[in-house]
Amino acid sequence: MMRDDRTTRAQLLEERRRFLEVSGRLGFTTAVLGASGGFLWSERALAQTAADEEARQKAAKHTMIFATEYKLGAYKTYPIMQEAFKENLQNASKGALYVRLHPAGQLGVGAALAQKVQGGTVQGGALSLSNFSPFAPVVDVINIPFWCGENQRFANLVTSRTWADEVNPKVNAKNYKPMFYYTVDPRTIAARKGLGRVIRSPDDMRGIKMRIPPSKLLGKFYQLAGANPTIVPWGETPT
Repeated sequence: MMRDDRTTRAQLLEERRRFLEVSGRLGFTTAVLGASGGFLWSERALAQTAADEEARQKAAKHTMIFATEYKLGAYKTYPIMQEAFKENLQNASKGALYVRLHPAGQLGVGAALAQKVQGGTVQGGALSLSNFSPFAPVVDVINIPFWCGENQRFANLVTSRTWADEVNPKVNAKNYKPMFYYTVDPRTIAARKGLGRVIRSPDDMRGIKMRIPPSKLLGKFYQLAGANPTIVPWGETPT
């Protein structure tokens, strides 16, 4: 087991070195696409990708920086298909738009990324609604307990006419434009080792220190349950 762990760490370090080397030589986007596409070690595929990306960028009239908190491979648990999103936008614009991806928190996470999108230094970003709520408080309604705990109910809510009429305009007024809402399952609570109990009901949260994102509603409801919520900058949370 220890040997496997050492092998995995060594492989990750080797891949990281290769990524940095390719990024410095052929460009960051080529390295990103190579890593996500499984051809980071293929010089022919990397060279072709670099040439294609360079041609696309030169032909485009506009460049969009799209940043996320998530690694490219995280689409297995977080349905943010970054590469597909890039391709779809470029193809839909018929080449007039070039999208430069910045995954894995490279341009910030949580509040830091939201500020950059609001200020226009980043043209698009993927954010959780809880981390986004300080900048557009209306979206915090999503954190009302048991309101849309099932994925389909969440999807029905954020694609409803009421949401489009009541929520999106208030988000737009804060200098944001929602592109799409993604589903990552209901909120869960993770307990640290050594706590000595499993949190199954609101009563189990009494007296517990809860580390939460900067959602006022989430903090309020945890407080009502008897917990002690503490806001943690999302860049400092373990992944």
